[in-house]
Amino acid sequence: MLIQIAVPTREGIDTYQDLRTEVNRLVGEINGKLGTPEWTPLVYINRSIERTELVGLYKLADVCWVGPLRDGMNLVAKEYVACKPEGDGVLVLSEFAGAAAEMGEALLINPFDEERTAATIQRALALDDQERRQRMMTLHRRVLRNNVFRWGERFLSALQEAASERGRYIDTQPKRLRPTEVRDAYARASRRALLLDYDGTLVPFARWPQQATPPARILDLLSALASEPKNCLALMSGRSAENLDRWFGMIRGIWLVAEHGAELKPPSAPAWESLRPQVPTEWKSTVMPILEHFVDRTPGSFVEEKKYALVWHYRMADPEFGEWLANELVSMLEAMLAETELRAFRGEKIVEVKPVWANKGEVVERILVACSDADFIFAAGDDRTDEDVFERLRSDAWTVHVGPGPTRASFVVADVEGLCRVLELFVESGNLRKAS
Repeated sequence: MLIQIAVPTREGIDTYQDLRTEVNRLVGEINGKLGTPEWTPLVYINRSIERTELVGLYKLADVCWVGPLRDGMNLVAKEYVACKPEGDGVLVLSEFAGAAAEMGEALLINPFDEERTAATIQRALALDDQERRQRMMTLHRRVLRNNVFRWGERFLSALQEAASERGRYIDTQPKRLRPTEVRDAYARASRRALLLDYDGTLVPFARWPQQATPPARILDLLSALASEPKNCLALMSGRSAENLDRWFGMIRGIWLVAEHGAELKPPSAPAWESLRPQVPTEWKSTVMPILEHFVDRTPGSFVEEKKYALVWHYRMADPEFGEWLANELVSMLEAMLAETELRAFRGEKIVEVKPVWANKGEVVERILVACSDADFIFAAGDDRTDEDVFERLRSDAWTVHVGPGPTRASFVVADVEGLCRVLELFVESGNLRKAS
């Protein structure tokens, strides 16, 4: 039996009156076609309902079906779960409801897909007792734990953190980089260290990691910069060693840094070397099921496995939904990994789990030892992993953040094109010097 509760609202609006007439017609048609003298398949309650009566219906229902096409805040799903302390119900919830972000144990549906919605309702009714109880008890504990007081505390904490961050950066806002000014400094230098990120810095982000192959323009730029005898050029990326070797291994004189500093390949070195010997990777078997669970909850997301890291990508997911779940995932992983050397890091539409020692700040110090006589240091990056580099460099270094957002860098450029133009000026100044 389907009990449909429809509390009257906005009855003075013609569109709502037409909708009520249509619903009444459909209810009559369904009951007339399928009902029997002993059974009414659809019970339609079109009136205000007391809380005690509503709680009784929640307790009675084997399945609660909440299927809005779009809903910012839906408490019906949580009310139902709160009324099921024994874990004897199933929640079927639209993925477009705001509550879906924290209720992944519900059976999520796309209400626009009628066939799969019907199949999900059928699955909910046939779910075995163990799975039903496990899902509902997990939901019930989370609803009780994340009450209005907990929400208020988190909101105020986030507000205070945002105010603190704003205060920290308000007096150190980076200046817009002047291309001719940095070009002149580059030209005057007798020895230079150039530290460059890849994704989001030299090339725009791609929907899939495999699609971010370097265009000929970037390969030519890096080859020209690496061939300059005064330059010490390092490409520091979150990419795997295999990708960097395949894309940039033919460029002579370039340092390659993979997985944000986990592996390093100096110029002309025959093989990659890890910053830590004998790094264990058994932790992946524990973390991977959690990331796969978030893939199931987030259409368009996927997991990328690297040698030393696991990465949850949500660039193709709904932006607000993805950010919401990313916050939840990081919070969950921080608690789980607290006593280990692993950490969950937020990046540009990713959450990456990797050893805490695998960061660009650690490896940049080794590169600078090899370039110790550099009187011009230029570092460019776009996300939080590059902040480790900016923080380690001396105060007269040219640190450049690509794109918007808070940063420790001294300068900013608007986008990838702006940074590439600066690098082209470096190459042009070197060519002019040789020509003269």
